[in-house]
Amino acid sequence: MSDTPDAPARWRAPNAVRTVALVLCAAACSWYLLLELAALLRPLLIAVLLAYVLMPYHARLKRAVGTAASLAVIASAATGALLALAFVSYASVLELRDDIPELQARAGNLARRAERAIAEHTPWLVPPDAGGKPFARVSEGAAQFVFVVLSRSANAALEAAVVALYLLFLLLEGARFPARVRTAYEPERAERILHVAGQVNSAVVSYLKAKVRSSLFLAVPVSVVLAVLGVKFALLWGVLTFLCNFIPYIGSAVAYALPVGFAFLWFGPVWQPFAAAGLLLVCHVASASVIEPYILGNAVGVSPLVILGSLALWGLLWGVPGMFLAVPLTVVAIIVMDQFEASRPVARLLKGG
Repeated sequence: MSDTPDAPARWRAPNAVRTVALVLCAAACSWYLLLELAALLRPLLIAVLLAYVLMPYHARLKRAVGTAASLAVIASAATGALLALAFVSYASVLELRDDIPELQARAGNLARRAERAIAEHTPWLVPPDAGGKPFARVSEGAAQFVFVVLSRSANAALEAAVVALYLLFLLLEGARFPARVRTAYEPERAERILHVAGQVNSAVVSYLKAKVRSSLFLAVPVSVVLAVLGVKFALLWGVLTFLCNFIPYIGSAVAYALPVGFAFLWFGPVWQPFAAAGLLLVCHVASASVIEPYILGNAVGVSPLVILGSLALWGLLWGVPGMFLAVPLTVVAIIVMDQFEASRPVARLLKGG
């Protein structure tokens, strides 16, 4: 008789049960803490990502004008850009709020015309008691959507100020990190920590710089097209396109659907919204098939299925900002897991082909 225990017996072993219980407890505690500390951690992580983008420029400028002047220039420019972007977007949303009655009227007209067309050509699709209900639902939906966007924009403006404050201190402390690590740990361990930090820095910086360029190449033509066609809030839609492009797969669909839907709602079934739909589709297809593959290349190196799972996880935790952070956080997690023998197989499974 073989002395090797069967699989069920191995899983019932005390060590295996204890390990599974500890992993489940750690996952539950992490989930709870991430939810409860979202208001603190979310702007901090966004500031860290921005610091990754700005730190190389800070280092080059520091050699020319000194640390204090470089920090003042970089931090002031970044803070001013963040706050200006937040308040310009918020002002556009406030203007959008003033247009709610007109948007409701236009939405109602479109709903009534669609209902009449359906009743005329396919009457079996119209319920007997439908009279006026689609109009009311569309009008209420348009108003609710604008109020939700207004509330989120106000929160984003406040969070942008917090991100700017974090960013200032991160730029100030970033150059001191290697010296502090070498002071805190033994030389061998300190070098290993700095090696992992270097890998994280390289991966995140390459991803963010490539993504910023590709997002600008998409957002600028979208804003120009919408402005030329006379679609209101072209700048707001451009900012939305730029930000949504950081969310893989889902972001592009949202960035396309919202301005096109607004154009149809604002103009009705005339040539402008159809032109906007066609030209924006060309911009998005060109970005997805030509610009992003050329600029990004292998900057991420993560399986698409893992990216979708990461989007679902971080989106469930922190909403849209979580989806914005999903890819960089996944890349960092894979790099860290690859440094330990126990988690290295998982890291290699998560990497793209």
